[in-house]
Amino acid sequence: MTNDFLKYTNRTIIISLPLLAFILANVLTNMHLKHFCIIKWLTNHECWGCGMTRAFAALSHFDFLGAYEYNHGIIIAVPLMLIIWGLMIHFEFKQDKL
Repeated sequence: MTNDFLKYTNRTIIISLPLLAFILANVLTNMHLKHFCIIKWLTNHECWGCGMTRAFAALSHFDFLGAYEYNHGIIIAVPLMLIIWGLMIHFEFKQDKL
C-alpha cells in the first residue's frame, strides 16, 4: 500500500510540474521582490537568467511578447523544459510495462 501511494504521489507531482512552475512564477512576481539574483547583486550586471521568472509569469497569462521582452532565452527554456517534462513522464509510466 505504501509503495502504491508513493508511486501515485510521484506521478501526480510529475504531471502537475508545469502548473506548479507557473503558480510559483506568479507568486514570486507578485511579491515584488527587487532583485533576488545573486549574480546581479554581486556584479550589478544582469545574467542570462534575469527576467526568467517574470517571463514565465507572463507566459502563464499568454503574454508571449511580454515574456520575450523580459528574457529572450524563454524561446529556448520553455521547449527544453517541455522536453524534459515529457521524458520524465515517459520514464515514470514506462516502469509499469516492465
